[in-house]
Amino acid sequence: MEGWHLPIVLLCLLFCEVSLAVYKQWIPSTNFEDASNWDKNRTPSETDIVMFDSNKMVSVFIGSTHVLTGAHLPLDGEFILAPGAGFAAFDGASDPSSDSDHNIHFLNADRYSWYDPSLWRTIQEDNDHLFSVDTELIPCRQDDVIFPPETSFRVDLGAGGRTISLHSISILGQKFNTDQELATYLTSSTGKLQFHGTGSLKLTPDSCEDPSGCKCGNDEVESWICASLLQNSGGRCPKPACQGALKPVGQCCEICGAMLFFNYTQAFDLQQYKQRLLHTFLDLPQASGVRMAISKVYRANTVPGSVHAARGKRQAGTLPQIQVVLTDDGAGPEAGRAAIHVAHAILTDVAEQGADFGILQGNMEYSSSSGSTAGLTGERPTSGLVTGMAIALVLGLMALLGGLLLLHRTGRVRLWPLAIPTLWHRSESASNQGNLGFENPIFDSPVPISGLNPGPDVEVVLEDASSPTSPNRNSGSYFTNPLFETDI
Repeated sequence: MEGWHLPIVLLCLLFCEVSLAVYKQWIPSTNFEDASNWDKNRTPSETDIVMFDSNKMVSVFIGSTHVLTGAHLPLDGEFILAPGAGFAAFDGASDPSSDSDHNIHFLNADRYSWYDPSLWRTIQEDNDHLFSVDTELIPCRQDDVIFPPETSFRVDLGAGGRTISLHSISILGQKFNTDQELATYLTSSTGKLQFHGTGSLKLTPDSCEDPSGCKCGNDEVESWICASLLQNSGGRCPKPACQGALKPVGQCCEICGAMLFFNYTQAFDLQQYKQRLLHTFLDLPQASGVRMAISKVYRANTVPGSVHAARGKRQAGTLPQIQVVLTDDGAGPEAGRAAIHVAHAILTDVAEQGADFGILQGNMEYSSSSGSTAGLTGERPTSGLVTGMAIALVLGLMALLGGLLLLHRTGRVRLWPLAIPTLWHRSESASNQGNLGFENPIFDSPVPISGLNPGPDVEVVLEDASSPTSPNRNSGSYFTNPLFETDI
């Protein structure tokens, strides 16, 4: 019982690895039953003569038995037969070999390029609201590539001898994890028929372990990707239905909608935040038809609010940001409008709760307008506005006082002193309120000296008021007492 938890731990590790992996699956095939491989856009019938170009190398998977009138096979090729599959000859009475209408040609399999975004499908959450920009539709260096089993294919790896780095690759149900195993397969006869061109494949064991996402690595071949995508339209993008269309990082053509760019901290988790955007905004009824692409990109640090800089050609920079691209299925004047409404709601949410998800700042650009909203952070806009106004008011008052002081010192402005009452001045004013005593008719009335009837031996001496021993008559509590103020 001591090791009962080991299977659970292994299951958790396996689940975590699978949940973080990104799988890119190759779409086209060279299967015999695929109608798109034939010039008549149908599978050959019993009256047809199949025609393979003798100078082309091809690998063809056959999933069932087919009855044919005839066949012209390639000089260098192979047929992979499923159990019970094969060919049978048509035994009809007529011989249609002379009728060219019965010839059905297998199309050139060399037309499929590794760098064509339309030939790849990203296996991710089953959600119609998600898509990937063009350069990230091509397998990135951390991706796992799948060529489905029971199918055949032929892929052009491109010119120039570029090495394509992958995390792993699965071919016909066999998964390759090391360069040695893959190199052995590519040198086999089947491998040479499936992969051609001067490019090469290389496996890197390291997967993306950064919660904020990893750089795809296809920036340097963006021109190849866009050329492959637009090869059937003469290299020209379709004209967008909106004014002021946007060109996201990694997208070949302009779109109608909105772009959000987030600066983030180490606490940001790309997968977690993607799920929040899906469940909080895109799964709502009002977001019907809106699609989102989210990934880490590297872009030049343009000045916020500069539309020309934001819409100009972006050079590969050193500033990693999270790019969120929003577009919708609107047509005409409605193109991009629903996506813009969702982008505004997301940006408001970033201003209120972005800090909880590790987002420092969010900027938005949108079509059908020449403006951009920049600089909203994880704080509420009202608190930032009040703080800014308070700081501006304090700085304005300091500048005003400093200017007045400078003008006063130069003599251009005269400042009158202000009389500010203090405790000392209040005491002096209280002492000058006058004599607070009272009059006594008995003692304050002037009395003649003779009225005292002194004896003949008694000498009455009157003090001069200016004498230093004379009492202070300005005292507020002073009164004359003839009994104590005469010398006896």
